[in-house]
Amino acid sequence: MQLAVNVSLPNILTLISQMSLTEIEQIKNKIVEKDLYFKRFKKDKIEDVMSDFQKEDYSDKFLKELENGLKKSSVYNDD
Repeated sequence: MQLAVNVSLPNILTLISQMSLTEIEQIKNKIVEKDLYFKRFKKDKIEDVMSDFQKEDYSDKFLKELENGLKKSSVYNDD
């Protein structure tokens, strides 16, 4: 059986504030174990992105600007 409950963020924070450090640590460990934290964005290679756009018959000018923009973007320079 599975039970779903809607709980507001303020209620969750109130509950957490009433827990011991050990209990909070157990929650943290479960979050990490279950991979519930934010995952790093998995980006495609620029070449693959460009290939997809080329298949859609975009102009050469647009494709070149897109490629240059991707190479300069924070998404591709955030390693």
